[in-house]
Amino acid sequence: MKNNKLLIPVLALLVFCGQVNFVHAGTFDSNESEIILEENDPNQVLARYIQAVGGKENVAKIKNAVMTMEAELQGMTILIKGISDQENGRLVQETSVMGNVASKTILANGKGIMIAMGQEQELPEEMITLMKAQTYVFPEEHYEALGYQLELRGTEEVDGEEAHTLIITAPNGMKTVEYYSVKSNLKLRTSSDVSGEVTYSNYQEIDGVKVPMTMTIKNPMMPMALEAKVTSMKFNQELSDEDFK
Repeated sequence: MKNNKLLIPVLALLVFCGQVNFVHAGTFDSNESEIILEENDPNQVLARYIQAVGGKENVAKIKNAVMTMEAELQGMTILIKGISDQENGRLVQETSVMGNVASKTILANGKGIMIAMGQEQELPEEMITLMKAQTYVFPEEHYEALGYQLELRGTEEVDGEEAHTLIITAPNGMKTVEYYSVKSNLKLRTSSDVSGEVTYSNYQEIDGVKVPMTMTIKNPMMPMALEAKVTSMKFNQELSDEDFK
């Protein structure tokens, strides 16, 4: 049980690093499909991705997202609740195990805190800077404005599907690799030293856009792959300050 308890903060961190890019699929607007991918241009890959999730107009309509996910780890039922509020630059994620809150991460009013195993810790400015990107439901549109560097590095195969390989470098130098399908333009997977490998699948349509309802996380810090399933996803909800406490 002691090892299980230690895994909970780790799980919270892994899911936090991987979950908030949870909108990764959608309808493809043929009227906007004339973007020609230029060699070594990562912005073109991201532009085609935005088209695939429904187009810039539909993306602009989404101001916040409220999500609930469930997973099992070593016989324990884990509930993960997350809110991304890009209008007000706020974010909250709560991880519960067998009905008890195990960890909670909050970003609001320019400050960030993480509560885990009964201890509250103020997050350093470096972490807060990284969290700001995750307040956006579609952070891909804001990478460069947030100071991220982008590099397109050819293609690789992801579960039998050819994918463009993008290297995303955060302002602190941390690198994340994102894989976008050559065929559908959708994001298939992310990979980093922090979150490990996160694969998205089982897309379903909600309010006109499709979201991956299953997220599979592989990380050396975990004894096995974790499969988290979205049980609820809602956009443009009425939010209050109480939601971020």
